[in-house]
Amino acid sequence: MVQLLRSTGEHEFPAPLMALFFWIAAHDGCKQADLSAQLDMSQSSISRNVTWLGPSHRLEHRSGLKLIRRERDPHNYKAWRIYLTPKGRVFRQLLEDNATKSIDGYKKALKEIKDHEQTDADMG
Repeated sequence: MVQLLRSTGEHEFPAPLMALFFWIAAHDGCKQADLSAQLDMSQSSISRNVTWLGPSHRLEHRSGLKLIRRERDPHNYKAWRIYLTPKGRVFRQLLEDNATKSIDGYKKALKEIKDHEQTDADMG
């Protein structure tokens, strides 16, 4: 999963950034104000990471990942809603596909280990 996250072109993909993307991917259209409580992160950290996942980075010489976009909440002009961009939706699907394969591979490996343990027990 980490390699897939790094395929965005970002060599560093800190855990808070991953957690924020995963939350937004699971709750497309969520309120930015809710992220702080849900992820137990400071509002400044949320803002910085939302910017990074969006079109820009806080450092001028770096661009954002363009995985999400912010829009004003139509019911409260002071609030923001966070949505996945088309690139973000494709990326979410890649992560889901990879996770499913990883889990299936893990289950297969566990079954093989149990089969070998049973064979060893039968021989012993």
